Amino acid sequence: MILFLVLLTISGSLVSAQFEPPDFCFSACRQVSRAVQFNTTNPETGKPWVSDACHNELRLSSLYLCARIFCTQEERARGTAGFNQTCLTFSNTTLPPYSLIEDYTDDDIGRLYHVQPEDVFGTTPTILNKIVVPSEKIFQLAFNTLDAAHFEKNIHILYGYAMYYFWIVVISIGLCTRFARLLITTIGKKEQHWQPIPENNFSPGSAPAKWKTNIFSVPYTLMKRYITVPATFGVTHAQAIRWCTIPTRVQSLTIAVFVVVNIVLCSIDYYVFQYNMYWPDVSTQVWRYLADRTGIISTANLALIWAFGIRNNTLLWLTGWDFATYNNFHRWVARVATVEAVVHSVAYTVLILQEGSFEAGWKSYVEYYHTRWFVAGILATIVMVAICCFSVYGLRRSFYEVFLLLHIVLSILLIVTMWYHVEIFDGEYKGYIWPCIFIWLFDRFLRLVRVLLFNPKFWNTKAMAIYDSNSNIIRLVVPYSTSFVKPRPGTFYYVTSINSLKIWESHPFTLGYSTSDQENFCGSNSSAPSLGTISPPQRRLSPDPRADRSGSSRHSSSESQSLLDPSATTPPSSMVFIIRPYDGFTARLRDSAIPGPASVRMLIEGPYGETQPFSMYENVLFIVGGTGVTVPLSYMELLLGEEASTTSLRIVWAVREHEFLIDAVDKDFRGTLDNEKVSMTAYVTQADEADKDDHRPLPKGLQVSLGRPNIHKEVEDAARDSGHRPLAVVACGPGQMADDARQAVVSMLGRGWGQVEYFEESFHW
Repeated sequence: MILFLVLLTISGSLVSAQFEPPDFCFSACRQVSRAVQFNTTNPETGKPWVSDACHNELRLSSLYLCARIFCTQEERARGTAGFNQTCLTFSNTTLPPYSLIEDYTDDDIGRLYHVQPEDVFGTTPTILNKIVVPSEKIFQLAFNTLDAAHFEKNIHILYGYAMYYFWIVVISIGLCTRFARLLITTIGKKEQHWQPIPENNFSPGSAPAKWKTNIFSVPYTLMKRYITVPATFGVTHAQAIRWCTIPTRVQSLTIAVFVVVNIVLCSIDYYVFQYNMYWPDVSTQVWRYLADRTGIISTANLALIWAFGIRNNTLLWLTGWDFATYNNFHRWVARVATVEAVVHSVAYTVLILQEGSFEAGWKSYVEYYHTRWFVAGILATIVMVAICCFSVYGLRRSFYEVFLLLHIVLSILLIVTMWYHVEIFDGEYKGYIWPCIFIWLFDRFLRLVRVLLFNPKFWNTKAMAIYDSNSNIIRLVVPYSTSFVKPRPGTFYYVTSINSLKIWESHPFTLGYSTSDQENFCGSNSSAPSLGTISPPQRRLSPDPRADRSGSSRHSSSESQSLLDPSATTPPSSMVFIIRPYDGFTARLRDSAIPGPASVRMLIEGPYGETQPFSMYENVLFIVGGTGVTVPLSYMELLLGEEASTTSLRIVWAVREHEFLIDAVDKDFRGTLDNEKVSMTAYVTQADEADKDDHRPLPKGLQVSLGRPNIHKEVEDAARDSGHRPLAVVACGPGQMADDARQAVVSMLGRGWGQVEYFEESFHW
């Protein structure tokens, strides 16, 4: 916040320096001259004001005398030069010289009529037929009017810039936090000497007895316990509450501060006074300044909306934050900008309707509809409100494709309408629109580049879809031998089916693992949000009634084994996605593969995401549900490699079907569960009697239990078994599971286990 205020102060000084008060002197004289009515010009049928001002000797003499009284010679020279240019441009004439008033003495000036505020602001304006000079009071009102107008214009722009300063500070904090985490972990590995606690010294409520810390550990642990890890309220974050989701506490604090900053900056620094020569009433001034302020800040926020909402977001790489974090920022900046746009529109509507009587104001309002910029502004506000309404969580989740199509169309319409709305300012505010266009086009360009980098012959990327009805799982096998960017842990891919008429559908999928020429299991894997976090649940298909529930006959045929086992059909250098079919795209993919493995042409866009530093932790605990098991699969070889610090890798997997468990152990883990560093406890949540009677041998690192896991106990046991060495807790699964894991980590931090870090692999639209 201090950095934000410093940036705001420096920028304010630079902006204010552009308009020094002396520049207003000659303009104030012009303002008084313009406000006075001379009888040489009929206000209804006379010449336009600019032409009259450049030719009317009474008006010009009064202007020159005003400048002589109140302005310095330099101010008169600057003011005359500017006014003369205006006359040349709009009236094709030049101003007469100052000799027009050279015969006037001070006594002559003293005897002239001095214009008073009532001559300008009275019910019936005074019409003059002689040379006049302004009184000091009316001149000061004119000067203050110009001063206020310039101040408000520049403070509006400054507070628009403040939106960028705020997020610069937020991103800077993210960079510092990421650096601090790496620094503490590195220092801990090099300097800390850990001593295991004897078994009899442990009690559930005890804190670590032997934990040597450095100066950064205590504040960092407190920050994790109270700010970065907990849910905002209670324990709910990943779970939806009605039609909305609640960000984490640190995200909520950031969003709350952003909202407060917008409210404050839209509410302060209104330079208002009675008898402003543009808007005499104070209330009118407030409405005008409020309309301008909210309009400019709303427009400034547009670039942030686009920056936070794109796939190719460099900020993800800089801060290490996930897509869901920036998606939350994207949505809240959009909501704030929409409210500001509505206030902007309402304020201007009030201003127009206040012009004289209600009938006159309504007539004026109707006349505005003949101007393109006004209609474009109304449409832009309506579009922004529509985007927010069609982006609520329930609609996004239940009708994602409709949401996406509307989002794109309405966003393009918003840019077009905003472009024409600000055109009356001669390009002054199009500087806020251009970044949106550039960001959108650049993101689309990078998305195309990613597709081409995966396969230059993108139209010929043939994937194999293999569906197992017993486990209700699709394995999508995609060759990547043509890819210039190899798969890596922590990344995910957007998949589009070219075979489908709905080619605009693009879905993110976790990459479970990859194969190479040398081995059937490749550690250069990647992970991403499972499909279960994107589409609404659908009742799983019942297993084939002809299948033997003991499981033996399903694998008795070598032909059926070759059809269902990706190791038999996967070509070298292939990526394997493990997908649970729901509605829409995945349902169509399942239907195509029910008769047997189906060849489908795909556009593969990726990889996206970042590799998390799990390999820096000696102990890693994965808490996953369903197809979230792809997360540990993704990192398996990396964590078991010689360069990793991992000495213990534990997986707690809640799996609905016993068949999915057996299927994954046979086909996906393939021997890794026999590694002495690896242990997995699988909790089968929907087991039947046939599953209970299944006595097939299991790998030594696998234990199978029925029911649901006790997440708090699993985290506590992992912290205890780690011997107070660094522990990474990674959650990917249903919302309640992720929330329980988060709360369990917060609880352990509060009990003194400051070495525990929490990671959540999820994807929230």
